[in-house]
Order: sequence, then C-alpha cells, then structure tokens
Amino acid sequence: MNKLIVISTVVSSIVLAGCESTPEVKPRMARFDSPEVNSQPFHFNITAGSDSSNQIAINKNKKSERDNTLRFSAAMTLGKGFEARFVDNGENQVSLKYQMLGAPLEQKKTGNLSLAGSLGYIWAKRSESPTKQYNDWSMEQKSYDLSLIAGYRLNRQALLYGSVFYQNGDVDGKYYLFEHYDVEQNVTINEGCGWNKTCVESYFSDKGNAYGLSLALEYELLTWLAVTGEVVHHRAEWFERTNNETGAHFNVEFRF
Repeated sequence: MNKLIVISTVVSSIVLAGCESTPEVKPRMARFDSPEVNSQPFHFNITAGSDSSNQIAINKNKKSERDNTLRFSAAMTLGKGFEARFVDNGENQVSLKYQMLGAPLEQKKTGNLSLAGSLGYIWAKRSESPTKQYNDWSMEQKSYDLSLIAGYRLNRQALLYGSVFYQNGDVDGKYYLFEHYDVEQNVTINEGCGWNKTCVESYFSDKGNAYGLSLALEYELLTWLAVTGEVVHHRAEWFERTNNETGAHFNVEFRF
C-alpha cells in the first residue's frame, strides 16, 4: 500500500508539473509600417503575414521564449498624409500614422526620402487552463506604441524603410483557486472554489516597456499587390527582467 501511495504521488507530481503554467507577456515584434501614405482619403490595404513575440514569463525560473504567429491588418487613408490601422496578431492594436516628409505613395518617386510618425494603442487578454476545466490564471495587458519611420524609394517598385519604436504599458492579472485531489489523504480538497467558479486566490501587476529597430524592403509586384520582408530587433523589460530577440518576418499586402 505504501508503495502504491508513493507511485501515485510521483505520477500526480508529474501530471501537475506538465499542467503547470505561468503568466507571461508576449509583445509582438513585426512592424510592417511604411512611411509613404496615399495623400487621398479612402484608400485601403489589407495584409497577411508572419509575426513573432518577445516572450517573458512572470516566473523567473522559466526561460524566455519566442513563438510564431500569423498577423493580419487593415488600414484606411484619411487624407492629408494620415492613415488609420487595425492589427490582429494575438494582440489587438489601433494606430494613427502621419507622413510629415516626402512624396506620397501614389507618386512612387525614385529617390524619395520619406518620414512618418505613428501612435498606437495595444491591448490583449490571456488566460491559461491546463486541464481545460478551470483557469489557472488570467491577465490583461495594455500598452502604448510610438514609432518614427524613415524610408528611401529605390525605384517605382522598391521601397527601403526602417523604424525606431518604443512601447510602454502595464499588466493586471489574477491567480485562481481550484479543487484538487490529495493522493495521500485520499480526499478532494476544496480551496474555496468549485470547478466552474472564478474564485481569486491572489492578484499580480507589473509595468514594462519595449523598444527596438526594424528594417524592411517592400516590393510592388502589381499596382494592387506588394510583398515585404522585414528584420526586427526587439528589447523587452517586464517582471524585473530584460530579454532581447531578433526576428525575420514576411508580409503580403493587397491595395485598393
């Protein structure tokens, strides 16, 4: 019987370790934000591409990682150099961009030097349910994104551009209580929560920031179709830790 208890305890420990999760921020790295904007209102573009994240967990014993995801965006020009954009890449982002220098996009002027600034707001909600029966934790993240973008048009088809960016935000989250089975005592212990209840055990919060550089080459295949390759270096500071990541991304843009 004692051997059975020991074996059951070991198995339970392995299962719990496999189900263990920890809150983590996942700031996305891809930018794909050109400094040339169509000067007339109601020009649209829709994009689809790759993205990656600079991931930092609240648990200092867990190594920071990077995961890959898909990225979608939709933008509309407002006229006089302004453009509004929405991005969905696991986070949600809305931004407003203004081209302050250089010829507009429709001119595609070879040798054009362009400069634009962008202000964005990012928000995301995450939760983890290792057993798919209860949430271990939940978290809400909000950040502001500020970038300066400069470009040089190589020819009518090709635009080389880069950016410097800064993000600042905070996270607020909760750890939840749940029922569990105690192998040694052969009883189910209720720590104040049933399976379907959201009883809070404790709260956590943090403030963090990120900044970095990007370099991209955009090539127009057709008047309504362009592709872009991009490299981004991203430095994030969250939970009293700093992590650097460099990612390469690819994007396809449809223009209307």
